[in-house]
Amino acid sequence: MNIAPTQPARIRLALATALALTLAACGGGGSTAPTPNPVPTLNSISPSSATAGAAGFSITVNGSNFVSNSVVRWRGENRVTTFVSSTQLTAAITPTDISDGGTAQVTVFNPAPGGGTSTGQTFTVNNPAPTLTSLSPSSAVATGQDFTLHAMGSSFVPSSVLRWNGSDRATSFVNSIEVTATILASDIATTGTAQVSVFNPTPDGGLSAGRTFTITATAPLVINTSRLPASAGGKSYNFGLSASGGVPNPNDTGSPYDWTVSSGSLSAGLMLESGTGRILGTVSGPTSTFTVRVSDFATTPNTATRSLTLQVLPSLGRNDFCTSGSTAGTTQISNGTIRASLSPYGDVDVYSFQGTAGHQVTIETFAQRLDLDGNSATRDSQADTILELLDGSCSQITFSDDIIMVDMQDSLIQNFTLPSSPGGLYFIRVRDFRGDGRPDLLYDLSLTGAD
Repeated sequence: MNIAPTQPARIRLALATALALTLAACGGGGSTAPTPNPVPTLNSISPSSATAGAAGFSITVNGSNFVSNSVVRWRGENRVTTFVSSTQLTAAITPTDISDGGTAQVTVFNPAPGGGTSTGQTFTVNNPAPTLTSLSPSSAVATGQDFTLHAMGSSFVPSSVLRWNGSDRATSFVNSIEVTATILASDIATTGTAQVSVFNPTPDGGLSAGRTFTITATAPLVINTSRLPASAGGKSYNFGLSASGGVPNPNDTGSPYDWTVSSGSLSAGLMLESGTGRILGTVSGPTSTFTVRVSDFATTPNTATRSLTLQVLPSLGRNDFCTSGSTAGTTQISNGTIRASLSPYGDVDVYSFQGTAGHQVTIETFAQRLDLDGNSATRDSQADTILELLDGSCSQITFSDDIIMVDMQDSLIQNFTLPSSPGGLYFIRVRDFRGDGRPDLLYDLSLTGAD
């Protein structure tokens, strides 16, 4: 039979049960607090220096009290760390960490509980000595405006500085082989030369050898275009005016000058692009006479003017044959750039111009180098031009096919000295190498050195 416990026994049993439940809720009487991490000690690092711009690498840190979750810090920032032992760690240092010269503090951090940060070891990032190989541009015209100078070479770092005659200029780091700097109008106010160099600061670093920048005298600004090609109503027109001398814009990728119509007006349907000097549009108005003005980019701009006439004919006819001593069957041009197409199939375009024996002319076609859609990586014309220079009797003087065989099938007759020709008349003949002809076989024909 069961015997009920007495009252004191019941009390002792209840207390024992409550104590047991309390201990169970606390995890039992055998649990202990986690052991705190020690404070790490850093004694040495290997390597302790590198050259700015080098590749990333692994750094080894030696010391004591390292734990499995110790972290190497570079300038206070955690780096991917590998635990080797309680006395050694390795960490990955990135190329960005050593992109420029200076020093970095390396420490080791042990997380809580306990833990802490070690004292630091100094890592030195040494700048290399820079090398300067070329300048673009390498010359400028005196009295020009501020411009950007591109310095090419090697071992440039973000703290590199371009020096102009030994004086620092505001410099932008592009990459390890290029820096740019703003050259002031005051730097090129007078003719002469300047020495350009690149300086890398300490630690290490140094000064490159200098390159010579030439500041040339300002030639008179002149408009070289003496006549415009005729047109007819409803015809597309595209002719670029030519000028030389003055102070071109060194930062401009289009025309080096600024163009305006200063008096009169163009034939209806046409416009003059100020930034390119091209007369563009579809002719719908009568013959017009007007004055064009060109301005350069001197600090005080120089200007030149010239009166031109654009003749609008009832019909243009064809320009595909040469007649001795006559401009019939040709498009009359002077210095400038005209856009045309080889069409229809088998088309030949013939141009006539006035020149002086002993003068040098440059004649060039741009077909596969035309950029009509704003994407220079695509070919916008498949014309493969052949360029011929003829005298006034239609006899060939010289010719040009490809500038670079296969890769560049445009044509160039460069700095060619004109022989004597009856009446100072010369002809240019343009055709496709394959004898092809389509409206999309577009080309630009450029002429300089004519009368």
